[in-house]
Amino acid sequence: MESLTGLFSSITAFFSAPSVHNAYEIMNAFNTLVWGPPMIIVLLGLGIYFTIRLNFLQKYTWRAIKLSVQKVESEGMVSSFGSLAVMIGATVGTGSIIGVTTAIAEGGPGALFWMIVAGFFNFAIKYCECLISFKYRVKRPDGEYVGGPMYYLNDILKFKWMAWIFALGTLLMGFTAGSALQSNSIADVLREGYNLNPWFVGALVAIATAVVIIGGVKRIAAYSEWLVPIMGGMYLLLAAVVICMNVEKIPNAIMMVFKGAFTGKAALGGAMGVGILALIKAIIPAISAGVTRAVLATEAGMGSASIAAAAAKTRSATQMAIVSATSVFWAIFICSLTGIVIILAGDWQNPNVYAANLCNSAFKTVPLIGTPILIFSLVIFSFTTIIGWGYYMEKALQFLKGERFIKAARIVFIILVAVGGGIGTSFSWDFTIADTLARTAEANNSTRFMWALAILTMTMMTIPNIWALWCFRKVIAKTTQKHIKIIVGKVPPPDKNK
Repeated sequence: MESLTGLFSSITAFFSAPSVHNAYEIMNAFNTLVWGPPMIIVLLGLGIYFTIRLNFLQKYTWRAIKLSVQKVESEGMVSSFGSLAVMIGATVGTGSIIGVTTAIAEGGPGALFWMIVAGFFNFAIKYCECLISFKYRVKRPDGEYVGGPMYYLNDILKFKWMAWIFALGTLLMGFTAGSALQSNSIADVLREGYNLNPWFVGALVAIATAVVIIGGVKRIAAYSEWLVPIMGGMYLLLAAVVICMNVEKIPNAIMMVFKGAFTGKAALGGAMGVGILALIKAIIPAISAGVTRAVLATEAGMGSASIAAAAAKTRSATQMAIVSATSVFWAIFICSLTGIVIILAGDWQNPNVYAANLCNSAFKTVPLIGTPILIFSLVIFSFTTIIGWGYYMEKALQFLKGERFIKAARIVFIILVAVGGGIGTSFSWDFTIADTLARTAEANNSTRFMWALAILTMTMMTIPNIWALWCFRKVIAKTTQKHIKIIVGKVPPPDKNK
């Protein structure tokens, strides 16, 4: 009832005085209503169910990582590593860095705990959706392999209306979180680090995006294959340096994560309240922030990564699925390091520090190289996310029988990348802008708006996809039981399409 009242109040305030802030309040109220306890229980419950039903697939993570770099001659558009690189590029983006900072800022250190928990079980969800996508992928007349939730919802389960909702959600996600949000994050970190005008940054990112996505999935995979290892390696090295510099604070930071997970952000400030209901109310923000950011960071449950899995060259659905699931491992690993660094810095309690400037305040403690490496990593993270979502957006439009609009959609996508850089901030013709408290507040409101919009569109994808996975639970269990031990061993499975 409280959530409904908040949503109604936000809508009334928006119509009384339209603004980016009031639009954010509407989306935030709606997201709070949808992504409350029911959705959390469904997602965590599904992950736990598949983890147990499939005998803890997470134990095969190392073997799956080795499989991802093996060359396989089979039918498909790109290599299994190329497909994985597109997934990692699209998932290990701002969701694993900026997403963690926003989760901790909103839910406290305990949100990191719930991100890790959700990520562990999301491994099984990612495996399931990629297995089904590859198993029921479709070969188009031009020889391209396509798949994803819209295809198995439409062709196998015959839920055509759900397939269309998912495809529309993917299209909208591409036009919001996959384009504008990523550009906004790049602009935010460059504004924070070097006072660059976010509108000019958006324009430059849009030009770079145009060069890549016009080349299609093969060019996207090629760029991702060499960008992803570079960005991951540099960022992990920087995070390790920060942690080593603050090694004596690590036990206290870990204690804050566990304490916050079960007492809430308010309790950390000494205002937990009285009684069980107050305790539950206190920890819900941490759980909600952790679970929603885990979905955004890993894309497990959304079903988007399964679109890339369908285009892969590999021997079997089971192999592609277990390889794809390793993207969850990498995402959560980076999330964990980022979260610890943010907590060590201590600025997460400052209401004036959010997203990129919160991240920068932690990493700039490394003299000379801290800010430059962070900014470079974030730019590459966000850029690979943009090109990955450019591909997903096109596949959704293709399913919706909109092939003739793909060129127009690319143009709109590129424009949104440009606009996303400065959305919500004052326009200026100056290449650099003064770093003022007002501009920081503007940027923070802009980032909050974009993240709320991302979660809103994510809902359209997640609900149809998790329903489909539940419907396929017996097929998933049977296929896995038959082939997983062969896949993680040295003998290839007898049937390449099982």
